[in-house]
Amino acid sequence: MSNKALFRTATASFLIATAALAPAPLSAQDATTAPVDTSAAVEAAGWADNVTITMDADANTFRYQSNGIPSHGFAEKYLIPSDPTDQPFKDKPAEFFDVVNSAEYFTETEVDTTITTRPVLVEKTTETSLGRIGVALSGAQLFNDYEDMERAVVAQEDQVIHDHVPFLDECNGHTLVNGSDYHYHGIPVCISEATGQPGKHSVMIGVLEDGFPVYSNQGEGGVIVTNADLDACSGHVGETPEFPEGIYHYHLTADEAPYMIDCYHGEIEVVARGPGAGGRPDFAAVAVQLGVTEADLMNALGTSMPPDFAAAAQALEVSEDDLRAAMPGPGQ
Repeated sequence: MSNKALFRTATASFLIATAALAPAPLSAQDATTAPVDTSAAVEAAGWADNVTITMDADANTFRYQSNGIPSHGFAEKYLIPSDPTDQPFKDKPAEFFDVVNSAEYFTETEVDTTITTRPVLVEKTTETSLGRIGVALSGAQLFNDYEDMERAVVAQEDQVIHDHVPFLDECNGHTLVNGSDYHYHGIPVCISEATGQPGKHSVMIGVLEDGFPVYSNQGEGGVIVTNADLDACSGHVGETPEFPEGIYHYHLTADEAPYMIDCYHGEIEVVARGPGAGGRPDFAAVAVQLGVTEADLMNALGTSMPPDFAAAAQALEVSEDDLRAAMPGPGQ
């Protein structure tokens, strides 16, 4: 599928609101603030036809459900690494990859998450994990920058193309190695190109799991936002089309990593993410509990999120039930 064809298929019925004025001082993001009501913006957003939004006014949440397949379409073919643990991929030869036809390989993935409509900005940030960190208008998921748990491999900087077949498509997205969980590792170009207007702030293209809205790299007056304009979590406080009185919000960027969101600046439940900095599971403790080495555990789990527990258990010669019991619950 050509670049133009890929973009042309994007859903264009998104809310375009009046552009905002000057942003609030960035110092406002350094302290805990009162919750902001995002319910009106969430209800009015241009969600694709494959997305169901259910508002719960009593709980101050909304439920996002989709089939996980992006409404804008995707490339015809993708490179799938034969060994997803052998990273980085950018220097690997063509023989290292399987070439798959997306129409046959991609599978629907139930995306079902409940997100607050009263996000609270907090001073202490929390690292985003692998796997879903937010949801997009297209029905697809937002992942952070990385392809590995050690945060050593940035997906966009590990791009590889062989015979015109990409690892990441022109929307900055791809699936997991098994064809499930289509997700973005950077600006979802197929959304931003369909919704953006010259000289105006971008519209909301999604919501992070902490409840704060996500935008592409068009800031006030359409000026391109870079990482230098943002805090460590790729956010700042300012007015947006949906929040003319200002709100803390995230921007995806294109100038340098981080391209995606590497930490939450909003209050978020992390108990289920397990111990360790930023919710990273304590794999050493898991390995001890299972009676295996940490290296063997990491190799068995691979980089797919969620992991293929059945395959990992078989490789480790333990029961799948024991492996699941030893691992912390998923973050999302």
